[in-house]
Amino acid sequence: MKEDVVKMDSQQGTRKRYQTGIEVQEQELGQITAQRMYRMRCECGRPWFELELKRLVECPACHRLNLVSL
Repeated sequence: MKEDVVKMDSQQGTRKRYQTGIEVQEQELGQITAQRMYRMRCECGRPWFELELKRLVECPACHRLNLVSL
């Protein structure tokens, strides 16, 4: 957003008038899809990412079933 201030002096020099203008631009609106990722870490030390927050997950390294806590 750009704002311009212009001073306009009258013949007498005692009165000043201020005009402000705002520059407006149009752009095409795009769309973005967001995904939430959850970083998991097993007790064995193996970290990995999941797109869904599940209550129970299996570790890809030790294949142990784990209860998820935040």
